[in-house]
Amino acid sequence: MKTLSKAVAVASLLSAGVMSANVANAEVSFNASLVSDFVFRGQTYTDKGPALQGGADYSHDSGAYAGACVSNLDGKNGDSEIEYDLYAGYWMEAGDFEIDLGYTTYNYVDLTSWNTAEVYANITTAGITASVSQDIDSVNQTYLALAYSMELPQELALDVAIGQTLDGKVDGEAYWGEDFTDMSASVSTSFDVVDVALTVTNINYSEVEDDTLIFLTASTEF
Repeated sequence: MKTLSKAVAVASLLSAGVMSANVANAEVSFNASLVSDFVFRGQTYTDKGPALQGGADYSHDSGAYAGACVSNLDGKNGDSEIEYDLYAGYWMEAGDFEIDLGYTTYNYVDLTSWNTAEVYANITTAGITASVSQDIDSVNQTYLALAYSMELPQELALDVAIGQTLDGKVDGEAYWGEDFTDMSASVSTSFDVVDVALTVTNINYSEVEDDTLIFLTASTEF
């Protein structure tokens, strides 16, 4: 899933009036995923256990989009068991570049103190995406990322990424205690209506017990 995260540690939806007025030029899709581990920016949020995730996306020919997604969490030590994210943004092309600007809210059932929001900007060209996400609510952290996607033989695809978390502050105190880097590599393929991916991630954050994680994802869109 694109946006699910424990952001305190990637919106308000388009109005019903706008959506109904442009329904002829709109598209609504749904997705579902089963992952062996819910990993975001190098950290597991299901304690290396599985997660069932689902979402809905609305896109318009103008480039505007909005969506929502939900996932279970580990729920241990009084943590939230459910996260749901809402997001909205605008995508456009400028020459050889694709530009994506948006806003995401991260929400945690029964643990609203975790709730937060980010604004983000992504620029893509020739398979390379540079992005910046800025927390504007609880933590004020910044996340910088660089990703590359390419096709491989045998109908496979490779996605690699590196990200840098710049620590934010809560009440004047550092939240994470340090800046840190995460990296990931994923190989994926499609079987009829199901996409399957194998992903390896690594993080150099000192508070993480397992700095390398491996997980499988099976997803479908309809």
